[in-house]
Amino acid sequence: MSKLVVFTMGGKGGVGKTAIMTSLAEYYQSNNIPIGMVDCDTENGKSGCLNHFFPEANKINIREPDGLDIFIDIASENDKDVLIADLGAGSGVDLINWFRVMYPICVEYGIEFLAIGSITANPGSIDTVFTWTEFLQKNVKYLIVKNQFQGDTTLWDNSHSAEKLKKIFTPDIITMPTRIPKWQTELENHGLTLSRAMESKLPMFSKISARCRLHMWRKQIFSEFDKVKDILIPASA
Repeated sequence: MSKLVVFTMGGKGGVGKTAIMTSLAEYYQSNNIPIGMVDCDTENGKSGCLNHFFPEANKINIREPDGLDIFIDIASENDKDVLIADLGAGSGVDLINWFRVMYPICVEYGIEFLAIGSITANPGSIDTVFTWTEFLQKNVKYLIVKNQFQGDTTLWDNSHSAEKLKKIFTPDIITMPTRIPKWQTELENHGLTLSRAMESKLPMFSKISARCRLHMWRKQIFSEFDKVKDILIPASA
């Protein structure tokens, strides 16, 4: 069995983790790759969480003793090649403690992990990546997403510590291009993926020009995911 669990590095809130995972879920679906989805952001029950975009995403409380065991259960299902898990801002300690115990067993069952870090203009987003890599070391693969619609990422680009991290852990790095802020807010408020927004009747997205722009955004991020599909798509897919 070769299964992949893709999770966000929880820690700093408001850095676009859910936007990344929403686009990633769309990418997998467009490539006909069966996925399971887990929304671990129990502090956000409404707009902006993965379950809001994809109601089929399992909403779990990872602070319960066996909360994170669902990772293994879903990942081991025969009809799922990938499990994507969106972690809340305060969920780092919970996953790290679970990972310490369960990771060796997961490896025996052929389950691999990919950690996604969202980098923005906020220094806290970089600190989150440092914290996670310090614990996870080389037990997982890493994908860094320079999330430009959450601000300029120059701080990461010019960081000596980030350069050191790149040499040690060799993360793959892609860019999520900037978006119109009020449009992104509208997507989140209505739980619309880029694909569904193109088909919606909302005034903001109903014009041909708007649908062209949404199509461009989807094409841009899918192109970025294509650059790293070797770590996104497991051998079983």
